[in-house]
Amino acid sequence: MASPPLRVELGFFLLDVAKLDLKESEFFADFYIWFKVPGSASTTWSPENIEFMNGTVEFSSPVASETMADGRTYWSRRIKGRFRGHFNLSRYPFDSQELPIVLEDTGLSSKHLIFAADTKIPPDSATWVDRQINVADWRITSATLSFDTHYYASGFGLATETDDSESRYSRATFSLRLSRLFLPHMIKFVIPLLVIAGMAYMVFWINFAEFESQCAICVTSLLSAVALHISQADALPAVGYLVIADKIFILFYLVIFSALVQTVIANNLSKSGKPKESQRLDDFFRVAFPAALLIGVLLMAAGF
Repeated sequence: MASPPLRVELGFFLLDVAKLDLKESEFFADFYIWFKVPGSASTTWSPENIEFMNGTVEFSSPVASETMADGRTYWSRRIKGRFRGHFNLSRYPFDSQELPIVLEDTGLSSKHLIFAADTKIPPDSATWVDRQINVADWRITSATLSFDTHYYASGFGLATETDDSESRYSRATFSLRLSRLFLPHMIKFVIPLLVIAGMAYMVFWINFAEFESQCAICVTSLLSAVALHISQADALPAVGYLVIADKIFILFYLVIFSALVQTVIANNLSKSGKPKESQRLDDFFRVAFPAALLIGVLLMAAGF
């Protein structure tokens, strides 16, 4: 009868997170990790067998070990390194992200070893993270420790057609969830965009005789919005979908362009001897312009 797989209990304590780079999908993490195994297994397994699947270890302290009162062997070490995440930016700048740290055993499949959470870990995940961690522009919302079995299509020369158990490995994932702080982006992104839209809004209050000035203001506003959009996009990776910020910019493009079109139409009406119709068009756009921006932004923020 086959023996049950070795049960390795582990725990994390996160000391620091820094250099979060969404463009490169990387972040730096500094943490303690510990393992507990039955005393009889301490001669056949050690933390040296651990491999981080989504990152590169830049520093690893010597393994500290001791025998616990219940006879199990306890190992701990400090790890520093850069790790990769798969960041979904579709809701940027209202997004939340998860920073994962993923590990497996380098040699033993799930048939021989499984990971599990340390039963002594406090249930409050806030205690898994140092309270002094400060990630610029982000707020830490939660931490999770999960386990699953990862299947590899390759058997690495060990699996057979009738038994693919050597292609399945127990995997542990520590994830830190962050929510973006909106205020910094309000200052750097939203307020300048509102100022640009406000410039375009002024054309509805300028006399028809100043047609050239009205057009210049609209064109300048449109070009300024494009420049701000390009500047904001430089901080993000190239993705194959529109983020909320892109949709907001497109909305502003359309509304500012509509102001330019309205200016041309109103000017033509005025020159055709229809000043009242021209004025009514101005009055309508004085209400429709901010209303379209407000409704459009609220709908995008709500996920529509």
